[in-house]
Amino acid sequence: MTSSGDSGGGTKLRVGHSVGFYFPENVGGTEVYVRDLADGLIKLSVGSTIVAATDRAYEEYEWSGVPVRRYPSNWADIESDSVSSSGQRLSKFQQIVARAGLDVFHLHSWTAGAGLKHLEQVVQLGIPCIVTVHVPSALCMRGTMLLEGSRPCDGRIDELRCTRCWALSRGLPMAAARTLSLLPRIALPQEVSRRLGRLGTVVSARSLVHVQKRDLHKMSELSARIVAPSEWVRAALAENGVPQQKMFVSRQAVADSLVRLGQTDARSRREVGALRIGFVGRLEPYKGPHVLLHAMAALPKDVPLRLIVAGSGTEPPYLRMLEELAAGDERIEFLGPISHDDLPDFLKSIDVLAVPSNYMETGPLVVLEAYAFGIPVMGANIGGIAERIRDGVDGWLLPFNDSGAWAKAMRDVAFDRAKLQRLAANIGVARTMSDVASEMAAIYTDIASTGLTIEVGD
Repeated sequence: MTSSGDSGGGTKLRVGHSVGFYFPENVGGTEVYVRDLADGLIKLSVGSTIVAATDRAYEEYEWSGVPVRRYPSNWADIESDSVSSSGQRLSKFQQIVARAGLDVFHLHSWTAGAGLKHLEQVVQLGIPCIVTVHVPSALCMRGTMLLEGSRPCDGRIDELRCTRCWALSRGLPMAAARTLSLLPRIALPQEVSRRLGRLGTVVSARSLVHVQKRDLHKMSELSARIVAPSEWVRAALAENGVPQQKMFVSRQAVADSLVRLGQTDARSRREVGALRIGFVGRLEPYKGPHVLLHAMAALPKDVPLRLIVAGSGTEPPYLRMLEELAAGDERIEFLGPISHDDLPDFLKSIDVLAVPSNYMETGPLVVLEAYAFGIPVMGANIGGIAERIRDGVDGWLLPFNDSGAWAKAMRDVAFDRAKLQRLAANIGVARTMSDVASEMAAIYTDIASTGLTIEVGD
């Protein structure tokens, strides 16, 4: 099968990868995954086009040799001057998808700019779709997959339970949260909800949970395949009735170039001097850097370790709290944000990577990137982190909400470099994006060859 539009010569399939934003913006693990997947697919004669939302004007460019089409986030709501073969007026978003000549559409996002509405419009074009659930937001209004903020949730969307859990996350006391969950569904008009602000959202909470479950089922109906990056994601989707035959677990992987770089990194682990523990990621509560700072505050100054923090955040009160926790502690260094291109140098500079996430990660990719460089990982014992770290074998699994346990683990390894070396020696062979690309290419070929079409209701 050969596509038109952007496909170029030599490709058997053309796949459109849809994300909420993209390079050269400050990106996260999903965008790195998409970039590296597109690179791996080229070697398998599968072409890619990145179709990403933007808050700017429409633009076209190439990134890492792959065409990128950036559309304003509201283009799914604006009619174009094009019509489909059935005479239906296309949205401006549909117009750029149609011009790309895609055989398969792969949604990697779940946002207003790249989400369910866009998936539905692509299906209307007769293009088979696949969705990868990279973030918990499709399953959880709270966004963390932590039931009442204290323990992992099974992911089943239940109106009473989810409304109560969400209300607690907004600061309501338990009694008020329970009462709110028992109220009938109230779907306020958008204009009224906007005028009421936070109160309007709270009053509509149960209705919003109902919509979330409906949207998840709609996503399942529209998708030829649904990819889960971790086993817990697959199990949570199954809890909500997503058919097993549609789901496929494909774990994240490291770019082949990064694996090669890690293999050629011949630096010796330092046996003397302070142990260097690194954190890299967004400085937001859900990523848990505060856990590390609380742990450092609990450790005597004579414990030989340093904490290197790389990243930036968007919540000033939280950032101020981190600064206050670190104030006067010369063992703590804030590097600010680093680009993904700078990640190898950061990993080479540390002895242990810390991933203290306070939510159920579907990955995260950074665990695998650290392993590619032979660096043991301290991680929270929930979600995808718990599926990637072998406690006591190649890293540590620690309670996500217990800074005391983190302090003890950090102190122990600071005084036991032999254990650190044993854990490093146990790190296995890295899974690469070539492996993922092979899995995805097989799925794309299968659904494109079946000519799958899905009826879209009004």
